[in-house]
Amino acid sequence: MLQHRLARFGIVGIVATLVHATTLILLKMLLQLGNGPANLLGFVVSFAVSMYGQQRFTFKDRLQGKTLNGFGLFILFLINSLAALALGSATKGSWVVLLPLLPAVINYGLLYFFSGSRYFRS
Repeated sequence: MLQHRLARFGIVGIVATLVHATTLILLKMLLQLGNGPANLLGFVVSFAVSMYGQQRFTFKDRLQGKTLNGFGLFILFLINSLAALALGSATKGSWVVLLPLLPAVINYGLLYFFSGSRYFRS
């Protein structure tokens, strides 16, 4: 079961990471945004993709037909947004390509915790 969940998480994560990276690159190239703002906006778009995919595909069994409530989503969003902005601002040069990977790592741990807690389901 855990192997299947990790595989599903990986598939959704790859899609969300590609969305994040594409958004980041487009914002940097087309709008000339700095790393911090571009990474934050890329994260916001990929967060929506990730949350939808993770709730409907990866953690469906743990959520028992429910979804994460607004508080749980807000906490996930806040933690990941702050990490995206901070790392985007601190990252220079070719390291920018690694920026979309951190939310994937953070999301799995937090989603696993929140999806199993009855306080975060509605």
